[in-house]
Amino acid sequence: MSTLPKLSYVFLSYNREKYVRAAIESAFAQDYEGELEYIFSDDCSTDRTFEIIKECVAAYKGTRRVIITQTPQNLHLAGNTNHAVQFVTSDWIVRADDDDIATPDRCSIIGKAISTCPEASCVFTKMKKFTDLQESEILTKQGEQTTPYPEIQIHDIRDGFDPLRAFSAPLCLHQVWSMKHFRQFGPLPNDANYVDDVVALYRSSILGKCIIIDAVTMYIRGGSGNMSRGQDDGTRGYSSIMRLERFNDRYQNITLRPLEETVKAVSQYRKETLSLGEQASTQGFIDNLQNNLKQRRLLCTYWRGSTINRIRIAKALGYKGFFAALRCLPMPIFAFLLALYRKIK
Repeated sequence: MSTLPKLSYVFLSYNREKYVRAAIESAFAQDYEGELEYIFSDDCSTDRTFEIIKECVAAYKGTRRVIITQTPQNLHLAGNTNHAVQFVTSDWIVRADDDDIATPDRCSIIGKAISTCPEASCVFTKMKKFTDLQESEILTKQGEQTTPYPEIQIHDIRDGFDPLRAFSAPLCLHQVWSMKHFRQFGPLPNDANYVDDVVALYRSSILGKCIIIDAVTMYIRGGSGNMSRGQDDGTRGYSSIMRLERFNDRYQNITLRPLEETVKAVSQYRKETLSLGEQASTQGFIDNLQNNLKQRRLLCTYWRGSTINRIRIAKALGYKGFFAALRCLPMPIFAFLLALYRKIK
């Protein structure tokens, strides 16, 4: 097997004092035999998160390089990522969040896979969700875990691979990126706070191969105010539905611009850099990105228009069934009826 690559474990944090210690301990528990550095970047937390990070690092007895840094002001996820990346000295970023728990062999599994395909630009692994009540079970399992080397698949958009489909697959973690996409395209758009991983996927896909690993390497905590669910509290009632739908509306509108910028940059790179043959073989990928943007543009007006507008959008997107029809009603009516349906179901 080829030499294991150097990895940079980039740990981003913001206001997670309740969970950050367990997440850091799982980071320091990595059994990777290759070179590994840790970069802890806090986004100006207003609770004790940053103090806990410093306590954990002070107690660390290992010999790996450890960097602790804090953003000059609250920059949100994309800005914090850009801030952390300036400290990376390897070719690979292994991203981690402040409320999740990594398996001890996360870096080992990833590093061995990369060594078999050095030309790769992104890595997908599996994840499992857990709640606070399951944390002790997860931590116990961590100490007992022995995973055989998993099966890997190597894909390329030039061979017809659709990374968007892989990205949306259930239980697939997409936070292992080659630094190639930063070096080629520069920092993430500062307003890409909810789509930092999507931007990285688009940019990485045009630059190299994708590795998919059939192994769980991360346990993702649910119900902790995860921003990807609009601060979802894990309930299924009227208030939760309204909060989520308002978030969905905001999400579509604030993420469109950075994705449009990214697709434009990727398309320009393809046109200026790839051969005519490679341009032809990647046309399907570009078409998928453009179609995705068209859908997002429609959804930007979904909750900001009339019921007729929602019916038109649902029809254009091919939405069918009871839920799709229900969701064409005004948001409060939709939320009330869905909450009632869930209660009596």
